[in-house]
Amino acid sequence: MPSVTAAQSRLNVTTSVISGHLTHLEDRLGMTLCHRGRAGFKLTEDGAAVYEACLGFTESVANFQHQLHYIKQLDSVHGGHIRLCLIDQMPKFFYDALRQRLANSYRNNPLIHFSIDVQSPESMLEKLLSNESDIGVGYFGSFPPLLTFQPAFIETQVVCCGREHRSFHEPNKLTFEELEQDHHWVKRGYITDVSINHIRPKILSATTYQMEATAQLILAGHHVGYLPRDLAMRYEEMGLMKILLPDEASYEVKHHWAYRENLHKHVADFFE
Repeated sequence: MPSVTAAQSRLNVTTSVISGHLTHLEDRLGMTLCHRGRAGFKLTEDGAAVYEACLGFTESVANFQHQLHYIKQLDSVHGGHIRLCLIDQMPKFFYDALRQRLANSYRNNPLIHFSIDVQSPESMLEKLLSNESDIGVGYFGSFPPLLTFQPAFIETQVVCCGREHRSFHEPNKLTFEELEQDHHWVKRGYITDVSINHIRPKILSATTYQMEATAQLILAGHHVGYLPRDLAMRYEEMGLMKILLPDEASYEVKHHWAYRENLHKHVADFFE
């Protein structure tokens, strides 16, 4: 049967000391935790609840210590945390190169921790400037002087329409002027019309911040819009889209890596 006496040898203190501590604890908590005496030791209902709470507290402390140990590892020379931002729907060759960089980082530094997020270019710059992200890659309408920009790759953007659009079945009859003036366009929420300096769509009746969202509007059949050529070709091969006036309406955009100049070592190593 549980008793204060049974705890004496384990704690290496006298029963009177144990009883004194229990009494002091009960006074502090304002409740009776256990019945103790000649009849033996038994937790009260409050005592059992406090005991369970103590077990939970002990587990939380152990988890905190484990997390703290992990954080210390990340902050050591071998370790670190890299917060990476991408725009969505990058070309296949970029994803291949990115996977190789990630693999090299883990090979050289097994304790490295990556957080990867998908953002619009404007949100990406805001996160970099506010130190919420370490590295971004995309095409940007502005180049804040507090950030460093490094060329990443060049991508071709093409105009597309969906299978239900009137230009899908007779794309060869479409003129540049008709495309510009007579079609409903998807506007990008993060890029100004000035950035598309060779075309001035008259009817901008939808706005998106992600390429996949643009694709869904185009697939719906009412709008035309720009998509990365890799993405557009995948839909075209499935018979769901048509690329319009590829020689006249397409344009190239330069993507850049963006980061703050004072890089941590593990972030700088990512670019090596």
